[in-house]
Amino acid sequence: MAEPKSHSKVGLYAGLAIQAAGIVWWASNLSSEVQHNDFQIQMMNREVSKNSNFVELWPAGKWGSGELPSDTRQDLHISELQKRVEKLMDELYTIKRERSGDD
Repeated sequence: MAEPKSHSKVGLYAGLAIQAAGIVWWASNLSSEVQHNDFQIQMMNREVSKNSNFVELWPAGKWGSGELPSDTRQDLHISELQKRVEKLMDELYTIKRERSGDD
């Protein structure tokens, strides 16, 4: 009957060894992930800092005019188109008034 006890002890020790190995593996993976995430946060921190400075300083005109050249050109084009549309609408209403006055 001593044999079954030794088999159960071997099985118990084997199970404990497997659990311990699993815990060590899990802890090493967790540590690796934490280190990787810390590295990514440090790398992103520089970019976030640069972005924050840009967002605060550029519109204030401390980094250039605060407007992109293409924005200025687009604003001029839009303004010109608005003037043309207003002129066309005035002409259209003038034509409608003249026609309604003729009837």
